[in-house]
Amino acid sequence: MKRIWLAPVLMGLVSVGAAPRASFDPKLPVFGARLAKLPAGPGMEIAARACLSCHSSDILRQQRLTEAQWAASVKKMIGWGADVPGEQEHALVRYLSSHFGPDNHRFEPTLTRPIGR
Repeated sequence: MKRIWLAPVLMGLVSVGAAPRASFDPKLPVFGARLAKLPAGPGMEIAARACLSCHSSDILRQQRLTEAQWAASVKKMIGWGADVPGEQEHALVRYLSSHFGPDNHRFEPTLTRPIGR
């Protein structure tokens, strides 16, 4: 009677071990790879230094934020340690809002594969 709990546990372990693994095309880039360059323009160097140390360029390229939203996001990232000196904050916000604002239609998602696959 005390071993009744063992059957469901064993069934669960067997079913997990028998689960099919997903297959991925090895030609796809690894998730998190920097696939695209940032658009040229004033503030690009600031964005590369401050943003790409933690984020891929695709994260920036897919955004469609207003200038006010970018300002709030930059301020938040500075609070989390982004390297943006005070005199460069406005230039960074202008760069991000001019290239990745509400009219941003340049982003095309890229298929990737998991790391280690």
